[in-house]
Amino acid sequence: MPYSIRRTGLWVSAVLILTRMSCMAMAQAETVPEVDRLANLVEQSLESQPEVLAAQAAVESARAQLSGSALPLNNPELELEAERTDINTYSIGFSQTLDWHDKQDVLRQVVQARVDVAEQQLQALKLTKSAELLQAVGDTLTRRQVRLLASERAGMLGRFERLAEKRHAVGDIPLAELELARLSLAEARMEQASKTAMLVAADSDFYSLSGIRLPDDMRLPERLSVSALSDDGAMAIARQHPAVSTARGNARIARSRILAAETERKPDPTLGLSAGREDRENLLGLSLTIPLLLRNDFSSEVKAAEADSLQTEHEAQQIFRDIVAGLHASHQRFRLFDDAWQAWASLGRISLQQRLKLLERQWQAGELSSTDYLLQIEQSLETQITAAELKGDRWNAWVEWLGASARLDDWLSQAPKEQ
Repeated sequence: MPYSIRRTGLWVSAVLILTRMSCMAMAQAETVPEVDRLANLVEQSLESQPEVLAAQAAVESARAQLSGSALPLNNPELELEAERTDINTYSIGFSQTLDWHDKQDVLRQVVQARVDVAEQQLQALKLTKSAELLQAVGDTLTRRQVRLLASERAGMLGRFERLAEKRHAVGDIPLAELELARLSLAEARMEQASKTAMLVAADSDFYSLSGIRLPDDMRLPERLSVSALSDDGAMAIARQHPAVSTARGNARIARSRILAAETERKPDPTLGLSAGREDRENLLGLSLTIPLLLRNDFSSEVKAAEADSLQTEHEAQQIFRDIVAGLHASHQRFRLFDDAWQAWASLGRISLQQRLKLLERQWQAGELSSTDYLLQIEQSLETQITAAELKGDRWNAWVEWLGASARLDDWLSQAPKEQ
């Protein structure tokens, strides 16, 4: 008997373990394909997104300019001269402006900084567009669910209005309750039209971002979570954000322009060599030309570059603050919406249909007045709509967090990371 008990206990433990593993596998199977579909949707949309394509063209333009900056700044000049008088004169000359102050290297540094910024702007734009697209997905799916609930509401109240007419015909309810049923049905139909219009707007916004239609069977993942966020952690995350990197890159460009302006104002000499013949005599000439900065020393360009550098530094600091603030705000919003969603989920998400059928039976049995019946129907439906909108708010806050922390690509690829 003890052996039998132990063996039975082992079988029960094994079944429990297998059941738990099966549930975990099912939960993962429900989530991973959803994330994969969202990742494919984002990738497909970014491939044809006009703003992203424009940013990619800007990167190619900057790289082409970088290749050009490796070439010398000044080309040689050829000069031919001929004069026929009593004395025939012919000459040919070459002149070359020298890059005496290494302006080419300074220019190359500026162009390299522009390439870096163009690449960072592309990454920042992809992050922004991906977040906007995922939020548009959430808005569209939320509007679909709300429109469905509004349709169910209109359907239930239409059934209630028909039953009220029958009960009024046999004298079970007064005319006032029948008019109340008709008024409630009219209001429900107006609300249904309003929710449908909101869905049309959400569909339009999604198509504007993606260029495609959202599949009817698309679903949002529900297993979303974030860990605690400290001030130091937020600042460390913000330093790596593409938007901050772009702002700091613009500041580097502005600083390099100061050096470029200082170098540009320094005059470069031009050397010339000429040879010719005047009548029967050979001519050979050598020239040196140096601009004199007497009327304009171009110091104003340097001052303007210094002011631009100071401006970009301040702008970079503000963008850094904005990212840190956005991290804390999106983190807090997600926690608030997630707590409310988990509280709703713990109630078991009572079936709306079961609830409405029970209310209808109580009303037909005379246990509820028409006013109480309509009040409870409205409360039940409004609760369901609020829950659907809460789920959408939770998703949007989650996407905002992923965008603010620049972890959206990691999440879409399911790369190992700490949330």
